[in-house]
Amino acid sequence: MRHARRQAAAKLAALFLLLLLLAGAGGESTSDWPRRIEPPPSGASFDYIVVGAGSAGAIVASRLAEQPNVTVLLLEAGQEPPLEAEYHALSGRLHHDVRYMWLDEAAPSPRCCQAMQPPHGCSWWHGRMLGGSGAINGNVYVPGSAANFHDWRWRLGLRGWDWPQVQLAYHQLQQRLQPSLFPLAPSMQPLVELIYAASAELGVQPLQQPLLAGSSIGYTHLVPATIHQARRASSARQYLARGQGARSGGDNLQLLRGAEAQRLLLSADGRRARGINYLHLASNRTLWAWSRRELVLSAGALNSPKLLLLSGIGPGPQLRRLGIKPRLQLAGVGRNLHDHGMLPLYLRFTRTHTCAFNGSDDSDATDASFAMMGFINSSAPACGMCQPDVHVAAHTLLPRGSAGSFGYLGFRPALIAAQRAALQQTAMLQIMGSLLLPRSRGHVELRSAEPQQPPLVQHCYARHATDRATLLRYVRYVQRLAETRAFRGCGLRLWLPPLPECDALPPDSDAYWLCHMRYMYVGAWHAVGSCRMAAAGDPRGVVDERLRVRGIRGLRVVDASVIPEITAGNTNAPTMMIAEQAARMLREDQLQLDRLQQPEQEEQAAHLQSNEVQQSANQPFVPQAAAATNEIPGSFYANQ
Repeated sequence: MRHARRQAAAKLAALFLLLLLLAGAGGESTSDWPRRIEPPPSGASFDYIVVGAGSAGAIVASRLAEQPNVTVLLLEAGQEPPLEAEYHALSGRLHHDVRYMWLDEAAPSPRCCQAMQPPHGCSWWHGRMLGGSGAINGNVYVPGSAANFHDWRWRLGLRGWDWPQVQLAYHQLQQRLQPSLFPLAPSMQPLVELIYAASAELGVQPLQQPLLAGSSIGYTHLVPATIHQARRASSARQYLARGQGARSGGDNLQLLRGAEAQRLLLSADGRRARGINYLHLASNRTLWAWSRRELVLSAGALNSPKLLLLSGIGPGPQLRRLGIKPRLQLAGVGRNLHDHGMLPLYLRFTRTHTCAFNGSDDSDATDASFAMMGFINSSAPACGMCQPDVHVAAHTLLPRGSAGSFGYLGFRPALIAAQRAALQQTAMLQIMGSLLLPRSRGHVELRSAEPQQPPLVQHCYARHATDRATLLRYVRYVQRLAETRAFRGCGLRLWLPPLPECDALPPDSDAYWLCHMRYMYVGAWHAVGSCRMAAAGDPRGVVDERLRVRGIRGLRVVDASVIPEITAGNTNAPTMMIAEQAARMLREDQLQLDRLQQPEQEEQAAHLQSNEVQQSANQPFVPQAAAATNEIPGSFYANQ
């Protein structure tokens, strides 16, 4: 009870501090955002339409609108982030709120996420507001590793995506975001020193380079974060909101909130994207808009493939079963879905008199869970030159008397009660391990042809034997940590939640831990890969190396769904980097198209001028503006 009161007081103090910060910045959070607009009239045309104002879409739209002669419509299903989202210590309370999150789940499976309260499957949550998941996540900014992008370029054949090339995009991104280091509470410093000491006993040294230079073997408490001047620095805030170097919100960028995309509008032959059909939630009207140049999907790894499928782009047999006419056969849409996943392990402090940081009197400890992380090779932890395969992503102090983490994760009531009972006795250290190279893959499908239905996610964590073997090595690594002199000094001992099916197996056997994984290895909310980027000739691809959807003009996907193989660490930074790359590609490709069309346009102009008198005598008058736009009436495409 005392801890709960202290924690509540700390949260109120943090909110009060946030209000002071916002007042010092010139007013309420919402005053910074682009002005609200009414939906454009149906049939309105824009040069570009971007679907989704999340981590990627906010960047793409803002960069395109830097061209003063270009018009951009940005559609977002959600609204502005609430005040709690501005401060990382408060944003966790929004994670179960349907106003700000898409609370999507995978279909339940007996092979994974069995700790979830029935009938729920694995969580695939993602943000629903300006900034998307980047407005509600843990703020961690990890750009991946040089080896990741070397593989993209040379093993997967993706030109333009090698490490030196993506570093240029990261440089642009970081100039705008101005990331800082994750704040470390002074009371957490002894825990940081404990983890450094224990890992050093196993031969794992501190990280030898800053994380901004790429993830590599080692531990660090110097974790880059999307926090600037104590506030969350999401891509939406840094690229769309006024101030802090963001664009001023000119009239050439229109941001429409509360707009849920329903289907793409395609040309009669299905070979060109012409616009978007969307539902305006406030007025409950279905509207549409045309794109003169390109349409960009940035709806995320679940909603971007969903929108393609609803529009008849995807595997033909799957679409026909739902009564959707296939417009473009593209077998890879929705496939290759994957995530790092996370397996939490718990150690109890049994010698509280020797460890002053055990959390019994520390109200801010739970806010510093990401302030210490490690990257290890589970086969050879002491190998400094090896590539890491496990991200020890968080070291969370669960204070004595606290509620624990199982309720937040949505676990079964019996597990929640067991963890809370254990925390009445001692504090716990929660160590969260994630696979950096997961092999398990799933897919996204449609439940029906109705856009309002959530996507059907079919994915089972650790289904692949290689993933299970790596997780087993991670467990053994944590057990070795518990045997170090540093951890023994605090009496840190592994605590196992009650899992009757697993408890019937030989204790600490591989069979026990494989059973444990079926229950406890859950989602990390790093969904990627469902609109895979691939080189020409790779049948798994949905988009090419310039993020253009195969077989159709005027359509790109720009978000985490294009990631072919997940990067080493949290995925928000790579997603934003992809957006910077895409914005450059869009401008380059349009410039190239303009250059190719210029001689033809000049020839046509000369021909028209020479025949002006004859044409005016023999043809009806066509207004010059209409001739220049070359727009086809909306009724034609609306019925296709």
